[in-house]
Amino acid sequence: MTAEEYEAAFHGIDLPTSLQLDSGVFVPDVPDFIAKSIGILKGKPGARVEDAVRARLDKALQLITNHNAQ
Repeated sequence: MTAEEYEAAFHGIDLPTSLQLDSGVFVPDVPDFIAKSIGILKGKPGARVEDAVRARLDKALQLITNHNAQ
């Protein structure tokens, strides 16, 4: 996904305050995490960390979507 597609995916959904992405990966401020991650994708296209940022955004979106569907 592009940064804009992530923005659209997270726009308007109910975000938790915090989130456990994986064992040992805790996000204490989900809105800030999303904003900073998207900022990285926008500001440094092709950066070495891009794959890791996308993987964490994908995981967060999956967990939030699953939680909101319940």
